[in-house]
Amino acid sequence: MRRKTVRACAPLPVLVARAALPGAPALAQSPTRPEGWGGLYIGLLGVSTDSKTTGTSNRGDGAFGSNASAEAANLSISGRGAGAVLGYQHQYANGIIAGLEADWVALNQQRLQDILVDNMGSPWFGMPGASIQRETEWISTARLRLGYGDGPWMVNASAGLAVASMVQTRTQYQGLNPPAQVVAAFSETDRTMPLGWTLGLGGAWQIAEGWSLRLDYLHAQFDQVRFSFPNARGGVNSVNNNGGFVSVQGRDVRNDVTMRMLRFG
Repeated sequence: MRRKTVRACAPLPVLVARAALPGAPALAQSPTRPEGWGGLYIGLLGVSTDSKTTGTSNRGDGAFGSNASAEAANLSISGRGAGAVLGYQHQYANGIIAGLEADWVALNQQRLQDILVDNMGSPWFGMPGASIQRETEWISTARLRLGYGDGPWMVNASAGLAVASMVQTRTQYQGLNPPAQVVAAFSETDRTMPLGWTLGLGGAWQIAEGWSLRLDYLHAQFDQVRFSFPNARGGVNSVNNNGGFVSVQGRDVRNDVTMRMLRFG
């Protein structure tokens, strides 16, 4: 007796469900997780700086002079700047991050210091005998970084070397009498690039795949930064009614510069 084979057909709703299964995982995908913190990176920086400059000013011929010592720096200078950063870092499985970073920042940081005649018997009392423009043109650092990252955020500490371009321009004033007045006679400019050290703390937050925001604080120290002005005069005293100078003394200036930088990138 021949048996009749009957094939069971799945109900229509089941077929529809099966057809939908291949697309189900795509609908259930979670958002893309942030990348790790390892690899090569570049970025742009905006910088706010505040510097403290202290030092000594002596006669260039080695003798003591009250006019020379009055030109010693003891002032703060604020500024702004912008630059770029380049770095490489590796993130280990436990979240520890180690790397190397270098940066260069152009600065607009300058301040003019007037050195006033303090001899009450002088017809130029209270007028400038000299003025010094102090400026930092740029700063660059190279630092080792050690930090920790967890998901979209990371923190780090860094330490390394710093180099900066510092400029001083000294203007000598000449006394005229009568009437009692001073006029700028000549200027001397000296530029140097001292090497110092730097320490920093910072953090960053990933805002999109391959992109992050960062905030850093850096402390940089430059000691015994030297400037020389060989033609500096001893004062503005007039040698005759037509005006003139007293003797050439020269200046040997040595400054300690502490820079504090808040950087956003």
